[in-house]
Amino acid sequence: MLERETVVDDPQQLLGLLAKRGWFRHSAEAMHHGSILREMGQVGERLGRRVRGRAGALEEVVEPRHLEEAHPRSLSARYGLGALPFHVELSHRTRPCRYLLLGCIDPGSPSAATMLLDWRTLDFSREELNLLEEAPVLVRAGRRSFYSTILAMGGAFFRYDPGCLEAVDERGQRALRLVEDRIAGAPSDVHHWCQGDILIIDNWRVLHGRSPSDQGSGRRLARILIDA
Repeated sequence: MLERETVVDDPQQLLGLLAKRGWFRHSAEAMHHGSILREMGQVGERLGRRVRGRAGALEEVVEPRHLEEAHPRSLSARYGLGALPFHVELSHRTRPCRYLLLGCIDPGSPSAATMLLDWRTLDFSREELNLLEEAPVLVRAGRRSFYSTILAMGGAFFRYDPGCLEAVDERGQRALRLVEDRIAGAPSDVHHWCQGDILIIDNWRVLHGRSPSDQGSGRRLARILIDA
């Protein structure tokens, strides 16, 4: 269970809390949709500027979807109501957003949990880090597809999403297998949602995933993306 934190007004203190673990949890003062979004917006303003999501909206409500209901290039289009694998939000863009804010409007019954995993805990060797920085992968993003690497130069950020990354040579295959295998054996933090929970995630450092969701569970999360 994730420890609750109080969101502070000082942006430097807020960044300090994120630096400790890459994420923390806060509870909104009021539990209705509008209040949760307002509080998320206030936190986001302390961290940076909002980034538009896949549908072009600055605020989104996300929920588990069947395969046929999901956006054709989303993870839900591949995994549906099953478990969503660990990934970095907006990996399909040249620069993933820096922070991801999720707020629980309705946890659903039963609630699908969110898993969190700091890539720095995956114990990559120096040689493996070099591979992740150098091996080319194709990032599938429709007409805006591009070539990149899993790890940005100098370890600035981690790019990983099995729904849009594709190897282009043997080195890329090794890099993707390395990450997949290391994630499979790594312990992660599991967050079981309560209404009003707000999760603040350093998206350059912490990957997130989702446990399987029962049909009609009703889980609804507000999502705001922030760039520094």
